[in-house]
Amino acid sequence: MTFPISTRISRSLGGTAALLAAALLVATAAAAWAAEARGGEVASQQRRAGGGFEFRRKLSSVDNPYCAIATYVIGDFPEQATSTNDAAGRPAIVIDASMLANERAYSHFLMAHECCHHVLGHVRLTSSKLGQLGPQPFYYVRPLLKGMELDADACAVRMLTFTKEPGAIEAARTKMLEFGNAPTGAYYPTGVERADNITHATLEH
Repeated sequence: MTFPISTRISRSLGGTAALLAAALLVATAAAAWAAEARGGEVASQQRRAGGGFEFRRKLSSVDNPYCAIATYVIGDFPEQATSTNDAAGRPAIVIDASMLANERAYSHFLMAHECCHHVLGHVRLTSSKLGQLGPQPFYYVRPLLKGMELDADACAVRMLTFTKEPGAIEAARTKMLEFGNAPTGAYYPTGVERADNITHATLEH
């Protein structure tokens, strides 16, 4: 999740994230803080229950064909893509500009994947758990991450099957296989697990 976003899925995966791996909002916060330190476009994420991205200035947005959630484009974003809430608590998705420019098919998978994190309630659930933050926030979210990523991948396959984009599905499966038996992020499934899950979801539809 794309959570991506995700501490982040490395750019050898293509991008999200995945949007992409620590907890959803923890990952988003880390990316935001890193961007701020670099003089980037994203201000610090608010450290409060359900807090979200706060943007310093208006960002470019892109039409997301998979859900009506505002999807913003950031240049040199340290994540491939991520799903989060903005500072007003509204659902938002952020995707790296280079993904859209250079890996169009895979970027479509990323956008669908991040939509699924919202649609399936992952962002809301994780925000709720991190709202009770103690000294070890991963205690609350670590057990959820693997299942969330697999569920969001399968959901993205369903969306892309409906929109008749087999190339986007295959691009994602290929990217996952680049990881082999290594995890695709901290506490995430391995590349093989995610590729097999994508294949299984494709055969079901």
